[in-house]
Order: sequence, then C-alpha cells, then structure tokens
Amino acid sequence: MRNELLELLQLEDLQGEAYELAELIGIEAFRKLVDRYGGTGRMYIPQADTLVIPLRDAKIREEYDGTNIYALCKKWELSEGYIRKIVAEKTEELRRRPLEGQCSFFEE
Repeated sequence: MRNELLELLQLEDLQGEAYELAELIGIEAFRKLVDRYGGTGRMYIPQADTLVIPLRDAKIREEYDGTNIYALCKKWELSEGYIRKIVAEKTEELRRRPLEGQCSFFEE
C-alpha cells in the first residue's frame, strides 16, 4: 500500500526541503530516493568540492609539462607544494625520459 501511495505523490504535495529536493532532481527520482533511504539517516551527500578532487588532479597532471608549476598554481589556486605532490609521479617520468635526440644504451 505504501508504494502505491508513494507513486501518487506529486511535487505540490511536498513542502520545505522535500519540495526543494524533488524540484531539483525530479519527482520520480525523489520517490526512489525516499523509498530507498527515507528515514534511515544513512544518506550522506558529499560536497561537490570533494567529489571533483580526483578529476581536478587528473587535469593538473595532464597539463603539467615539467616546467609550468607556477602557472598551474595560479590557474588552480593551489600552493606550489600541493601541485608538486599531485604531479610527483609525472615529474619522475619526465626526468627519466631521454632528451630529444639522445641515444640510449638499450636501443637496438
């Protein structure tokens, strides 16, 4: 019976935060959310800044060319130490790469 009533629930039936959430995500998604997590207290919605950190860090590594630490600091509004930490592996990779035109003992 509860699920049948939940299916009848419309945006106009809601108030306050419930209304705002349903308006934001749509009434169908709101019904599913309520059905699964309603009243459990188990639902945690992370901050957007936290969710995008891995994406931001990947972009920084992608943009890093070995010489542009300060430009990345300015662009991403992060400290030099933080940028260096993010690009540490790529820095090592760039250091180990032979210079352009340089021969290697291991090339055939």
